[in-house]
Amino acid sequence: MEPNSNIVEKFTIDELLHRSWKHKDSKEFIKFFDFIASFHHYSRFNTMLVYLQNEAVTFFGGTAFWKKRFNRTINDDARPYVILAPMMPVMMVYDVMETEGEDSPEEFLKKGLGSKPFEVIGKLNPVILENALQIAKKYGIKIIFKDQSFFKGGHITTIFSGKLEIALNLNSTTEERFSALIHELAHLFLGHTGHKELSIENSDKKIKLMDRKLSRTAEELEAETVSFLLCKKLGLETRAAEYIAAYITNKDDLIKFSYESVIKMADKIEDLFLKQIGMSKGPVQKSLFD
Repeated sequence: MEPNSNIVEKFTIDELLHRSWKHKDSKEFIKFFDFIASFHHYSRFNTMLVYLQNEAVTFFGGTAFWKKRFNRTINDDARPYVILAPMMPVMMVYDVMETEGEDSPEEFLKKGLGSKPFEVIGKLNPVILENALQIAKKYGIKIIFKDQSFFKGGHITTIFSGKLEIALNLNSTTEERFSALIHELAHLFLGHTGHKELSIENSDKKIKLMDRKLSRTAEELEAETVSFLLCKKLGLETRAAEYIAAYITNKDDLIKFSYESVIKMADKIEDLFLKQIGMSKGPVQKSLFD
């Protein structure tokens, strides 16, 4: 007997999360993405899978990860968490609290991660922003700087304007401009602006964009979450929590929000605008995991 397609559809990531109302308030929403932004040694999608299995996981890794990088072994009765793996269906990862080594799990976390994992919070190498701006221009995105409201960091045009342009606040800092740029790029790649594709300079190739219709609340939540994820990876603490909380007025505000699309587009923007210059990881991740 063939599987019922309607039943299969119910088991997508978005449906799995939408069935759980505990994720439908600002506190749990922020907690969910803060968890994903805290781990860079596995993909965001795999990190999300671990969260869905146990949101209380402290710090996770596979058997080889723990042994080769930290000389720690897995306890015999440790609970495994399933993630996707290249060249094989799945692999198992384990929480640090269920590993053994020279230090206790608590001592390991204190020494390895510290109470302030991002020691350069608020500082961004200007080269990162400049290169991202140059890459945006190669994709036909015009970047301008102009005086804007104190409460507005940036703006992107929609397809109805007949152009593709991102305006950044002339009076903002490098870090604020970067955060705003990622936010506006997220609107574009998540399909909020109506643009269908991007043309690549000196190439016949084009980048297709998503085509979605959402409420302004859902669009702002999605764009700011992408910005939060990428900024945090670079050691930048934004005011995303306050921004997000201000937009969430009731559980219905998150009905159209797509966790899956946000994570995929965060990865895509990172690949296109950050990895090309080899600066996608912050200083703490380099010293601890690389």
